Amino acid sequence: MAAMPPLIAQNWKSSQVALTGTVRDAIILAGIVFLAALLGILTRPMGLLALFWPANAILLGVMIRRPRFATAFGWAGAIAGYVAADVITGSDLIKTLWLTAPNAAGVFAGCLLYRLAGIGHQRLRESQSIIIMLVICSIAAVASGLVGGIVAGLFLGQTYFPGFWFWLVTEFVNFIVILPVMLTAPSLSEWHAKLGRKAMWQSRHALPVATLALSMLASSFIGGPAAFAFPVPALLWCATSFALFPTALLTMIFSIWGMMIFSTSAPETVDPMLWMQSIRLGLGMIAMAPLSVASVTTTRNSLLQRLQDSVDHDFLTRTLARGTFMARGKSVIAQDGNVDGSAVLVLDIDHFKSVNDRHGHAVGDNALIAFSSAVSATLRKDDLFGRTGGEEFCVVLPRASATAAKMVAERIRQAVERLQIDAGDGAVLSITVSGGLAVCSGDSKISFEEMLTRADMALYRAKAEGRNRIVSDPS
Repeated sequence: MAAMPPLIAQNWKSSQVALTGTVRDAIILAGIVFLAALLGILTRPMGLLALFWPANAILLGVMIRRPRFATAFGWAGAIAGYVAADVITGSDLIKTLWLTAPNAAGVFAGCLLYRLAGIGHQRLRESQSIIIMLVICSIAAVASGLVGGIVAGLFLGQTYFPGFWFWLVTEFVNFIVILPVMLTAPSLSEWHAKLGRKAMWQSRHALPVATLALSMLASSFIGGPAAFAFPVPALLWCATSFALFPTALLTMIFSIWGMMIFSTSAPETVDPMLWMQSIRLGLGMIAMAPLSVASVTTTRNSLLQRLQDSVDHDFLTRTLARGTFMARGKSVIAQDGNVDGSAVLVLDIDHFKSVNDRHGHAVGDNALIAFSSAVSATLRKDDLFGRTGGEEFCVVLPRASATAAKMVAERIRQAVERLQIDAGDGAVLSITVSGGLAVCSGDSKISFEEMLTRADMALYRAKAEGRNRIVSDPS
């Protein structure tokens, strides 16, 4: 049998890999939806009515966060998960398919609208993201209700509008409560980054969480038609204390608790269906408050962080700005316990004015960027690197002996000497750097300003001796 041509064989192999991936995605979605739907089915105290139905919001969150799941195979897997959960709990297949239709309609509408909203809103990272989410959840709930009204007439003995309203309220609350958790949950890489930066839990977080738990416990004992609102102040406290994801998680816990405790406690004189819908809608509206506060707080903190970053760093080279570098350098040198000593290295790009004059300021900017990247690549995490003038830079090396500091300085000089910078029209620009190094021992009381002065004097000698060299302060 003749061998398959290489191009056809490659395309065939790629198709097999793609098909395997889509089948795997379908199986994953089927499992997720099956477990979530099974959880909802177990909360049905009155026939077909679940107190809590997480499957649709979870499915929507997965498809928004991972668009590769929103394919024909993915939808087939999700529907299979819905059907399997209902069938194994004793539901009729035809009835199950009808009940799945409103679920799929709401998720499909939400998925389509979030694709139009943009990436920022999909992770709730923009100022209007909570409002956008509210609008999308409302439209998705309406889509579910439009189909759910028909299902209610067929299987619940209701007229169209009550069935429509029931499905709308139920889906709206489930989306509002669960979707923020799905959208703001950190990815695995984000979890690792957070754990690497600082502890996830701090002692100051305990008090707002404890207050929320106690207020929920108190409202369970006190009871009454408005008892589920008692924890609202604690929720708002949590929203000002935590980022958006922990706030969304605590809000979801509160809302689920409220549905379980208060939805089935209707007085004998009140229609249980209307009572359940009222409680759910009230919980959904309450959930918007901490989410909005946390969203505004997160946006404000992000803006403040960007503002501080622009103040701390040079806009072109992203090295520390002069003011920030001087303040941090002074602090580092003044710290006690630098047993191995510290060093200050002043750097000046040789003949940089001629680079701007011959090639233009755009090429000069590229040279500054390339220079900064080359220097940064040779430094340790705790070293300080700042731009102190046009082509003048400075480095602080904490915990560095004289020998180690000289080695770092020489590596910097060699890295800059190897740079090849695009000067336009096929031309390549090379630059060199001169440096002055000042070192203090661990028991020395020399100030940062004095070290800087000594390093400057050493830099002048490096220029006088021919440039492209590092000269150490002899003192």
